[in-house]
Amino acid sequence: MKIVMAYLGVLALAFAASGCGQTAMDPKAALDSIKAEELAAHTRTLATDEYEGRAPASKGEELTTKYLSDQFQKIGLKPGNTDGTYIQNVPLVGISVDPATQLTFEKGGQKESLKYSTDFQALTRRMVDEVSINDDVVFVGYGVVAPEFNWDDYKGVDV
Repeated sequence: MKIVMAYLGVLALAFAASGCGQTAMDPKAALDSIKAEELAAHTRTLATDEYEGRAPASKGEELTTKYLSDQFQKIGLKPGNTDGTYIQNVPLVGISVDPATQLTFEKGGQKESLKYSTDFQALTRRMVDEVSINDDVVFVGYGVVAPEFNWDDYKGVDV
C-alpha cells in the first residue's frame, strides 16, 4: 500500500505541475487541481490484480511504469531523464537458493547429504554463483541457552 501511495503522490504532483508550463502556478490552484475521484481511479487501476503487486522486476512493475509514463505524457509533462524517458533505470540483484542445493557432511570416507528446505535452510546475501564451506562442524543441538529451564546446548562445548 505504501508503494501505491508513493506512486499516487508522484502522480498528484505531476497533475498539479501539469498546468505550470513555462509560467508559475499558484500553489493553491495547483492543489485545487488535484481531484479525489481522479486519484481514486488511479489507485483502483494500480491496485488491480493485473499489476501483480507492482513488485520490482515483475510484469506488474513494467505495467506500473508504463501506466505512470502514459499518464505523465497525457498531462503534458516532459521526460526528465537524459535518455528522454520518465523512468530512471536502477540495477537490481535477485538472490535465490537453488532447490536442488545439498549440504554434504563427510567423515572417514562416509558421506551424508541433506536436502535443502527439507533437512536444512541456508541463504547468503553475497552476490556469488556458489557458496562452499570446507570446515569442521560442531553440533550443539538448537544452540539454546535457557538457564531458567536448565538447558544449555553449549555447556561443555568449546566453540
